[in-house]
Amino acid sequence: MSDLPTWEVKLSVFGPIKTRGPHEFKIFKAFRYNDPFYSDIGIETSISGVDASVTSFASTSALAHKAALFFFGQMLDSLALLIREPLFLSFTKTRPIRNENHTVRRLVEEAEWITSFKESRGLNEYEPSFLRALGWYRKALYTEDPFDKFLAFWNSIEVTTSKYHTRDEKTKKGSINQIWQCFETLWGDCKDWPIILGDKKWINMNHEIRKDIAHGVKPVTVKSVENILDKLEGLEEVAYSFLTGWKEKKIPVDDHLSSLLEYMGTESM
Repeated sequence: MSDLPTWEVKLSVFGPIKTRGPHEFKIFKAFRYNDPFYSDIGIETSISGVDASVTSFASTSALAHKAALFFFGQMLDSLALLIREPLFLSFTKTRPIRNENHTVRRLVEEAEWITSFKESRGLNEYEPSFLRALGWYRKALYTEDPFDKFLAFWNSIEVTTSKYHTRDEKTKKGSINQIWQCFETLWGDCKDWPIILGDKKWINMNHEIRKDIAHGVKPVTVKSVENILDKLEGLEEVAYSFLTGWKEKKIPVDDHLSSLLEYMGTESM
């Protein structure tokens, strides 16, 4: 079987970030014919965020674009939780939401880019459900539609708890009990939950809002939009606290990276 051609794909990330770059480094991407292969990464500051170049192996340019978007996008999912800023990825240099000239930007260091790449590779291999949850969290940060934002933040929590709850008589009844159990597992008694602070109706109330939005029951009115907007800040804080806490205490990221490196037969990525 002949080798696939190598493509260089140009991507644009829109968001309140910049980097000291330009940075150039290699990152492990996947296995090819049972051998590890790497992608050459270039990142530099642009007017609206950063521009990136990613080498991709594919039979056509269209497949190369898709592969690069998938690979780079997963890294951004990890990075978004790390820096807590909206990051929208495009390879057309166009963005479907308002483009801003940010006056305040988060400086992303080279080590943070590399860490996010490595973390996303480990999660993709061993914890794909949690990586999907991070994808929902990143989408929630960049979307401007309040209903979509609410759903995405809630999905980031629900995807995690659906995967990692312990199955018992209560959790078999559905997502509300699964979320409750995972919150207790991470934070203890409800009165000690951050942001929620003992509000035992919080999970049920937000679950109902999520259900109404997802099923199209909730009408789009000024009042309904204001109601959602009032709850978004608290929901984002809960999602952020839960995802960061769960990753730190329940997802063995470092062990996964070590296993991946051992499987590759290398000492560094």
